[in-house]
Amino acid sequence: MMLIPALLAFALTDACASYPAGIGETPNPDHSEQTPVVVELFTSQGCPPCVEANRRFGELAARDGVIALSYGVDYWDMFGWEDQFAQPAFADRQKDYIRAGEANRVFTPHFVINGGPERLRFTRDDVPARVATSLPLNGDIALSRLSGQRLRLELDGPARENPAEVWAVTYRPGLIVVPIDGGRNAGAEMEHHNTVAALERLDDWHGGHYALEFAGPAEDFGLAVLVQDGPGGRLVAASRLRD
Repeated sequence: MMLIPALLAFALTDACASYPAGIGETPNPDHSEQTPVVVELFTSQGCPPCVEANRRFGELAARDGVIALSYGVDYWDMFGWEDQFAQPAFADRQKDYIRAGEANRVFTPHFVINGGPERLRFTRDDVPARVATSLPLNGDIALSRLSGQRLRLELDGPARENPAEVWAVTYRPGLIVVPIDGGRNAGAEMEHHNTVAALERLDDWHGGHYALEFAGPAEDFGLAVLVQDGPGGRLVAASRLRD
């Protein structure tokens, strides 16, 4: 029974061997709130390289036209520290990317740009360069507040042979710093930027004009909508609520 945890420990340590650095490339001028690039990070408070990766993710999150979302995954919890931001649903989302791409196991820190399955591993300098040069999403999408907590989402585009998934991602905007008192990062302080709190599949979109009203996030939380070409697929469109 000890073999599986031992093998997983080896896999996670090996997979965490590098993290992105060298952020500072000139952002793509075509990235904007109307034509964004989406950067998703799968991370854990128990993963040593994630301390630095999270910090540098914050630099990406500060760029104009970048929708940055950080998901805590729970499979590091067995190593002595429970990540309070981790949820099984977030690890499931990562597994969709793994199944759609070239990797054969989950790993952290794991960056995904504009959805999968293209490129699941990055070298130290590759992540910021890939963000800077990524083509922006230009799907016809609008997200607005009606009144109070009610939001309205509108999509438009050609008919689709296979429906796209419409996801609502609720997150804590900005920076949270957490002292780590156990596990492999004991004694460290970990930055968290745009930390995802909830992930909800709203509907399927079959193309054409589409409108949906739904409840927005609680006060002090942000919300992004991702329209995705199936599990682990490329993103078709994305928008975030701007009050």
